[in-house]
Amino acid sequence: MRAPTLLVAVIAAAAVAGFAVSTTQRPPRPAPPPRPAPTPVPTPVPLGPISGIGITVADDPSAAQVVLFGGDENDNNTWVWSGGQWSHAEPATNPPGRIDASSAYDPLTKQVLLFGGRHNPLTGGPPLNDTWAWNGITWRELDPGTGGPTPGDGSSMAWDDALREMVLVTAGSAPSGDQTWVWSGAHWILKIHGAVAPNVVDLPMAFDPVTRSLIAEGCCYTPQSQLGALDTTWRWDGQRWQQLAGTAEPLPGTALALNPAISRLTLCDCGPMLALPSLALWSGQTWGPLDVARLPVEPVAEITDAASGQLLIFGSATPSSQSVAQPVHLWALSGSTWRQLDATSVGG
Repeated sequence: MRAPTLLVAVIAAAAVAGFAVSTTQRPPRPAPPPRPAPTPVPTPVPLGPISGIGITVADDPSAAQVVLFGGDENDNNTWVWSGGQWSHAEPATNPPGRIDASSAYDPLTKQVLLFGGRHNPLTGGPPLNDTWAWNGITWRELDPGTGGPTPGDGSSMAWDDALREMVLVTAGSAPSGDQTWVWSGAHWILKIHGAVAPNVVDLPMAFDPVTRSLIAEGCCYTPQSQLGALDTTWRWDGQRWQQLAGTAEPLPGTALALNPAISRLTLCDCGPMLALPSLALWSGQTWGPLDVARLPVEPVAEITDAASGQLLIFGSATPSSQSVAQPVHLWALSGSTWRQLDATSVGG
């Protein structure tokens, strides 16, 4: 009886071994396909610059563009207006982000110079006195500011076409007051007799084709000037600012630019602190109101656009503040009316 039992045991062992062999020879089950990654939702790209206040704008005739840099909520972004639209530039080098810098076009080097300003105060950054140049494609630092003008915001810069030099006036408080500097091509040179008045807050300036000189309109400083006015007009002679009498001072202004259509300087009281923005015209001797339609936006900057031959106003649809970011809109003065040039930005 042992033989049949042994035979059964042998058959059972063979069956178990065969099952094990067949199991090990089966191909492995394929791994389940990976789950597709969730499709990211793209952030809408604005059609133009979005900022609160403190943008810096300059015309760049050599590149047929307008360049806008910085500003509250815009940090170190560079925007270019060209061909009837905004484009977000991606330069190889950027200046540090800032608000309230000054800028102007240098026809000798065919570059836009940018000076100073202040890191966004919301981030606690320090005032700046560095100088950069925009060549239509990228930025390049020209002067880190060592030993140069006083750091800070509130400066004004303009090209003097008669003297063929770039002039910078820095804001200052008493007793030192403001200072006037001239660009050498590598650094700023102080004009020792170039003070305007103590406690200057705004001193917009531009070249006047009528008098063939650099004109500035100063406002909001104390004590009063020698002529007893808080708002005064000044003319630069290359060494000193000469105060002009009997100019029928306008309301305080914060931006001054040439209106190419009539070849006259136009003063704008651009800024968030002024509830009723208006424009004033300089005849070469006196100021008078400019009879145009009411500005459709709160203006924050004003420039001459050589490409279009128009006076441009940059502004926001609602009163701006440090805590409100909104699209920057662009308007051109055509005769006595305003025409919006830019498309509506995303979210604007």
